[in-house]
Amino acid sequence: MNKVIIFAILVLSFVACDSTGPSISSEFPAFMLQAVNTGGPPTACDFLGGTGDGLAAANTYLYFIDRDAGYVKAEVSLGVPITDVSSSPEGGYGLAIGGNVLYVISNDIYTVHQQILLPEVGSFIVPRPSSTIIFVVCADGSLVKVETVGWTITKSGATDVIDPVAAALGTSGDYIFIADSNGKVYKISTSDYSTVAETTVDGGVNGMCSTALNEVLVSPEGKSEVWAIDCGTGEHSRTFNVPYPATALASTSSGKYFYATVPGHGFAVVNTIDNTVEAVISSFGDPVDIAINNQTTRALLCTSDLFVLER
Repeated sequence: MNKVIIFAILVLSFVACDSTGPSISSEFPAFMLQAVNTGGPPTACDFLGGTGDGLAAANTYLYFIDRDAGYVKAEVSLGVPITDVSSSPEGGYGLAIGGNVLYVISNDIYTVHQQILLPEVGSFIVPRPSSTIIFVVCADGSLVKVETVGWTITKSGATDVIDPVAAALGTSGDYIFIADSNGKVYKISTSDYSTVAETTVDGGVNGMCSTALNEVLVSPEGKSEVWAIDCGTGEHSRTFNVPYPATALASTSSGKYFYATVPGHGFAVVNTIDNTVEAVISSFGDPVDIAINNQTTRALLCTSDLFVLER
Protein backbone atom coordinates (compact mmCIF):
# COMPACT_ATOMS: atom_id res chain seq x y z
CA MET A 1 0.00 0.00 0.00
CA ASN A 2 1.31 3.44 -0.84
CA LYS A 3 2.40 5.51 2.09
CA VAL A 4 0.63 8.84 1.75
CA ILE A 5 1.20 11.54 4.29
CA ILE A 6 -1.01 14.60 4.01
CA PHE A 7 -0.32 17.68 6.06
CA ALA A 8 -1.19 21.36 6.12
CA ILE A 9 1.21 24.26 6.28
CA LEU A 10 0.09 27.70 7.39
CA VAL A 11 0.97 30.08 4.58
CA LEU A 12 2.08 33.57 5.62
CA SER A 13 3.08 35.86 2.76
CA PHE A 14 6.71 37.05 2.83
CA VAL A 15 7.35 35.42 6.21
CA ALA A 16 9.48 32.33 6.68
CA CYS A 17 7.64 29.33 8.02
CA ASP A 18 8.35 27.59 11.29
CA SER A 19 9.98 24.33 10.26
CA THR A 20 9.13 22.45 13.45
CA GLY A 21 5.97 20.93 11.97
CA PRO A 22 5.50 17.43 10.63
CA SER A 23 8.06 16.08 8.20
CA ILE A 24 7.96 13.59 5.38
CA SER A 25 10.39 10.81 4.62
CA SER A 26 11.54 12.10 1.24
CA GLU A 27 14.27 14.48 0.17
CA PHE A 28 11.76 17.09 -1.00
CA PRO A 29 11.78 20.51 0.66
CA ALA A 30 8.30 20.66 2.17
CA PHE A 31 8.29 23.77 4.34
CA MET A 32 7.58 27.23 3.05
CA LEU A 33 10.44 29.70 3.04
CA GLN A 34 8.70 32.59 1.25
CA ALA A 35 5.52 33.41 -0.59
CA VAL A 36 6.30 35.87 -3.37
CA ASN A 37 3.63 38.11 -4.84
CA THR A 38 4.44 38.21 -8.54
CA GLY A 39 1.61 40.54 -9.50
CA GLY A 40 -0.03 37.79 -11.51
CA PRO A 41 -0.03 33.98 -11.53
CA PRO A 42 3.47 32.65 -12.31
CA THR A 43 3.52 30.09 -15.11
CA ALA A 44 7.11 28.81 -15.35
CA CYS A 45 10.09 28.44 -13.00
CA ASP A 46 13.63 27.08 -12.85
CA PHE A 47 16.99 27.43 -11.08
CA LEU A 48 20.06 29.12 -12.56
CA GLY A 49 22.45 26.35 -13.55
CA GLY A 50 20.54 23.97 -11.31
CA THR A 51 22.32 25.28 -8.20
CA GLY A 52 21.89 29.07 -8.21
CA ASP A 53 19.09 31.53 -7.69
CA GLY A 54 15.54 30.85 -8.80
CA LEU A 55 13.75 32.14 -11.88
CA ALA A 56 10.04 32.60 -12.39
CA ALA A 57 7.87 34.15 -15.08
CA ALA A 58 4.56 35.93 -14.56
CA ASN A 59 2.95 37.74 -17.47
CA THR A 60 5.71 39.94 -18.97
CA TYR A 61 8.02 39.86 -15.95
CA LEU A 62 11.00 37.65 -15.15
CA TYR A 63 11.81 37.35 -11.44
CA PHE A 64 15.19 36.45 -9.97
CA ILE A 65 14.71 34.79 -6.55
CA ASP A 66 17.46 34.61 -3.93
CA ARG A 67 18.34 30.96 -3.43
CA ASP A 68 19.01 31.18 0.31
CA ALA A 69 16.39 33.60 1.63
CA GLY A 70 13.72 33.35 -1.07
CA TYR A 71 13.20 37.07 -1.67
CA VAL A 72 13.00 38.82 -5.05
CA LYS A 73 16.44 40.08 -6.07
CA ALA A 74 15.29 41.60 -9.35
CA GLU A 75 12.18 42.04 -11.46
CA VAL A 76 12.87 42.41 -15.19
CA SER A 77 10.15 43.54 -17.57
CA LEU A 78 10.47 42.11 -21.07
CA GLY A 79 7.35 43.78 -22.41
CA VAL A 80 5.93 40.58 -23.91
CA PRO A 81 4.19 37.54 -22.36
CA ILE A 82 6.77 34.95 -21.29
CA THR A 83 6.22 31.37 -22.45
CA ASP A 84 9.10 29.53 -20.76
CA VAL A 85 12.14 30.21 -18.57
CA SER A 86 15.46 28.49 -18.01
CA SER A 87 19.12 29.43 -17.70
CA SER A 88 22.43 29.10 -19.44
CA PRO A 89 24.05 25.81 -18.39
CA GLU A 90 26.56 27.47 -16.06
CA GLY A 91 23.90 29.72 -14.53
CA GLY A 92 25.27 33.11 -15.47
CA TYR A 93 22.22 34.13 -17.49
CA GLY A 94 18.49 33.78 -17.13
CA LEU A 95 16.62 32.84 -20.29
CA ALA A 96 13.06 33.58 -21.31
CA ILE A 97 10.99 33.09 -24.45
CA GLY A 98 8.64 35.85 -25.53
CA GLY A 99 7.07 35.29 -28.94
CA ASN A 100 9.83 34.51 -31.43
CA VAL A 101 12.61 36.01 -29.30
CA LEU A 102 14.92 34.28 -26.82
CA TYR A 103 15.86 36.84 -24.17
CA VAL A 104 19.21 36.48 -22.38
CA ILE A 105 19.27 38.35 -19.05
CA SER A 106 22.43 38.89 -17.02
CA ASN A 107 22.40 37.36 -13.56
CA ASP A 108 24.78 40.09 -12.36
CA ILE A 109 23.13 43.34 -13.38
CA TYR A 110 19.69 42.00 -14.35
CA THR A 111 19.47 43.62 -17.76
CA VAL A 112 18.80 42.10 -21.17
CA HIS A 113 22.17 41.02 -22.54
CA GLN A 114 20.99 39.61 -25.87
CA GLN A 115 17.83 39.15 -27.89
CA ILE A 116 18.03 36.18 -30.23
CA LEU A 117 15.52 36.14 -33.05
CA LEU A 118 14.09 32.64 -33.48
CA PRO A 119 12.81 31.36 -36.84
CA GLU A 120 9.39 30.68 -35.27
CA VAL A 121 7.54 31.37 -32.02
CA GLY A 122 9.37 29.61 -29.20
CA SER A 123 7.79 27.08 -26.84
CA PHE A 124 10.45 25.41 -24.64
CA ILE A 125 14.03 26.09 -23.57
CA VAL A 126 16.17 22.97 -23.04
CA PRO A 127 19.79 23.60 -21.92
CA ARG A 128 22.39 20.86 -22.21
CA PRO A 129 24.08 20.61 -18.77
CA SER A 130 27.85 21.15 -18.52
CA SER A 131 28.05 22.61 -22.01
CA THR A 132 27.68 25.85 -23.94
CA ILE A 133 24.58 24.70 -25.80
CA ILE A 134 20.90 25.53 -25.46
CA PHE A 135 18.08 24.05 -27.52
CA VAL A 136 14.85 25.88 -28.19
CA VAL A 137 11.78 23.96 -29.33
CA CYS A 138 9.55 26.14 -31.48
CA ALA A 139 5.77 26.02 -31.77
CA ASP A 140 5.91 24.47 -35.25
CA GLY A 141 8.12 21.62 -33.98
CA SER A 142 11.37 23.01 -35.35
CA LEU A 143 14.50 22.85 -33.21
CA VAL A 144 17.05 25.62 -32.73
CA LYS A 145 20.56 25.17 -31.34
CA VAL A 146 22.05 28.23 -29.64
CA GLU A 147 25.74 28.52 -28.72
CA THR A 148 26.24 30.55 -25.54
CA VAL A 149 29.69 31.68 -26.67
CA GLY A 150 28.63 34.71 -28.67
CA TRP A 151 24.94 33.80 -28.32
CA THR A 152 24.47 32.74 -31.91
CA ILE A 153 22.19 30.21 -33.59
CA THR A 154 24.43 27.47 -34.97
CA LYS A 155 21.73 25.12 -36.29
CA SER A 156 17.99 25.21 -36.87
CA GLY A 157 15.73 22.85 -38.72
CA ALA A 158 12.51 20.89 -38.83
CA THR A 159 11.71 17.76 -36.85
CA ASP A 160 8.86 15.28 -37.20
CA VAL A 161 7.06 16.98 -34.32
CA ILE A 162 3.95 19.07 -34.95
CA ASP A 163 2.49 21.24 -32.17
CA PRO A 164 4.88 20.36 -29.29
CA VAL A 165 3.43 20.29 -25.77
CA ALA A 166 6.48 19.23 -23.69
CA ALA A 167 10.21 18.65 -24.08
CA ALA A 168 13.12 17.25 -22.05
CA LEU A 169 16.72 16.32 -22.73
CA GLY A 170 17.79 12.69 -22.50
CA THR A 171 20.33 11.76 -19.85
CA SER A 172 23.29 11.67 -22.25
CA GLY A 173 22.41 14.97 -23.90
CA ASP A 174 22.59 13.38 -27.35
CA TYR A 175 18.83 13.19 -27.75
CA ILE A 176 15.92 15.44 -26.98
CA PHE A 177 12.47 14.05 -26.28
CA ILE A 178 9.54 16.12 -27.55
CA ALA A 179 5.86 15.32 -27.08
CA ASP A 180 3.23 16.57 -29.50
CA SER A 181 -0.48 17.28 -29.10
CA ASN A 182 -1.35 13.81 -30.44
CA GLY A 183 0.39 12.06 -27.55
CA LYS A 184 3.45 10.97 -29.51
CA VAL A 185 6.84 11.28 -27.82
CA TYR A 186 9.70 11.58 -30.31
CA LYS A 187 13.31 10.74 -29.51
CA ILE A 188 15.25 13.17 -31.69
CA SER A 189 18.99 13.30 -32.34
CA THR A 190 20.46 16.63 -31.29
CA SER A 191 23.09 16.34 -34.03
CA ASP A 192 20.93 16.04 -37.14
CA TYR A 193 17.35 16.40 -35.74
CA SER A 194 16.29 13.02 -37.09
CA THR A 195 13.73 10.87 -35.26
CA VAL A 196 15.39 7.83 -33.72
CA ALA A 197 12.34 6.38 -31.97
CA GLU A 198 8.81 7.30 -31.01
CA THR A 199 6.13 6.07 -28.65
CA THR A 200 2.50 6.99 -28.02
CA VAL A 201 1.17 8.07 -24.63
CA ASP A 202 -2.50 7.22 -24.21
CA GLY A 203 -4.62 10.35 -23.85
CA GLY A 204 -1.77 12.75 -24.59
CA VAL A 205 1.04 14.32 -22.57
CA ASN A 206 0.68 16.99 -19.89
CA GLY A 207 4.28 17.37 -18.70
CA MET A 208 7.77 15.97 -19.03
CA CYS A 209 11.09 16.08 -17.19
CA SER A 210 14.60 14.67 -17.42
CA THR A 211 16.05 12.31 -14.82
CA ALA A 212 19.51 10.99 -13.99
CA LEU A 213 18.39 7.38 -14.49
CA ASN A 214 18.54 7.23 -18.31
CA GLU A 215 14.83 8.01 -18.45
CA VAL A 216 12.53 10.90 -19.13
CA LEU A 217 9.22 11.06 -17.30
CA VAL A 218 5.90 12.01 -18.87
CA SER A 219 2.49 12.57 -17.31
CA PRO A 220 -0.36 11.09 -19.40
CA GLU A 221 -3.43 13.28 -19.53
CA GLY A 222 -6.38 11.95 -17.54
CA LYS A 223 -4.45 9.04 -15.98
CA SER A 224 -3.27 8.70 -12.38
CA GLU A 225 0.10 7.59 -13.72
CA VAL A 226 3.52 8.85 -14.71
CA TRP A 227 5.37 6.98 -17.44
CA ALA A 228 9.10 6.47 -17.72
CA ILE A 229 10.46 6.58 -21.27
CA ASP A 230 13.75 4.71 -21.62
CA CYS A 231 16.36 7.03 -23.15
CA GLY A 232 17.97 4.14 -24.99
CA THR A 233 14.96 2.59 -26.68
CA GLY A 234 12.68 5.62 -26.63
CA GLU A 235 9.89 3.32 -25.41
CA HIS A 236 7.64 3.21 -22.35
CA SER A 237 9.59 1.15 -19.81
CA ARG A 238 7.77 1.44 -16.47
CA THR A 239 4.80 3.15 -14.84
CA PHE A 240 4.54 5.03 -11.56
CA ASN A 241 1.29 5.47 -9.69
CA VAL A 242 0.15 8.92 -8.56
CA PRO A 243 -3.07 9.61 -6.67
CA TYR A 244 -4.45 12.00 -9.29
CA PRO A 245 -3.69 12.89 -12.93
CA ALA A 246 -0.48 14.95 -12.99
CA THR A 247 0.63 17.95 -15.00
CA ALA A 248 4.13 19.37 -14.44
CA LEU A 249 6.97 17.09 -13.32
CA ALA A 250 10.36 17.62 -11.70
CA SER A 251 13.02 15.14 -10.59
CA THR A 252 15.71 15.30 -7.94
CA SER A 253 19.28 15.28 -9.27
CA SER A 254 19.74 11.66 -8.15
CA GLY A 255 16.51 10.55 -9.83
CA LYS A 256 15.34 8.86 -6.62
CA TYR A 257 12.25 11.08 -6.33
CA PHE A 258 10.02 12.97 -8.68
CA TYR A 259 7.36 15.55 -7.93
CA ALA A 260 4.13 15.81 -9.82
CA THR A 261 1.78 18.79 -9.65
CA VAL A 262 -1.80 17.59 -9.42
CA PRO A 263 -4.37 20.33 -10.08
CA GLY A 264 -6.84 20.59 -7.24
CA HIS A 265 -4.65 18.52 -4.93
CA GLY A 266 -1.26 20.25 -4.70
CA PHE A 267 1.71 18.05 -5.54
CA ALA A 268 2.77 14.47 -4.93
CA VAL A 269 6.21 13.11 -4.01
CA VAL A 270 6.99 9.71 -5.55
CA ASN A 271 9.88 7.38 -4.75
CA THR A 272 11.10 5.93 -8.05
CA ILE A 273 12.96 3.06 -6.38
CA ASP A 274 9.93 1.33 -4.89
CA ASN A 275 7.11 3.21 -6.67
CA THR A 276 5.54 4.56 -3.49
CA VAL A 277 3.79 7.88 -2.99
CA GLU A 278 5.58 9.38 -0.02
CA ALA A 279 3.54 12.55 0.34
CA VAL A 280 0.67 14.54 -1.07
CA ILE A 281 0.98 18.20 -0.12
CA SER A 282 -2.07 20.35 -0.75
CA SER A 283 -1.23 23.52 1.17
CA PHE A 284 -0.02 25.69 -1.71
CA GLY A 285 -3.02 26.01 -3.97
CA ASP A 286 -3.26 24.76 -7.55
CA PRO A 287 0.28 24.47 -9.00
CA VAL A 288 1.07 24.66 -12.72
CA ASP A 289 4.87 24.29 -12.59
CA ILE A 290 7.56 23.13 -10.17
CA ALA A 291 11.35 23.19 -10.07
CA ILE A 292 13.92 21.69 -7.68
CA ASN A 293 17.54 22.72 -7.31
CA ASN A 294 20.31 20.16 -7.67
CA GLN A 295 21.00 19.97 -3.94
CA THR A 296 17.31 19.33 -3.18
CA THR A 297 17.38 22.16 -0.65
CA ARG A 298 15.03 24.53 -2.47
CA ALA A 299 12.00 24.29 -4.70
CA LEU A 300 9.84 26.76 -6.58
CA LEU A 301 6.12 26.20 -6.96
CA CYS A 302 3.99 28.25 -9.36
CA THR A 303 0.43 28.64 -8.12
CA SER A 304 -1.59 31.84 -7.71
CA ASP A 305 1.68 33.24 -6.31
CA LEU A 306 5.22 31.92 -6.28
CA PHE A 307 6.12 29.76 -3.30
CA VAL A 308 9.72 29.13 -2.31
CA LEU A 309 10.04 25.89 -0.35
CA GLU A 310 12.93 24.68 1.75
CA ARG A 311 14.04 21.27 2.89
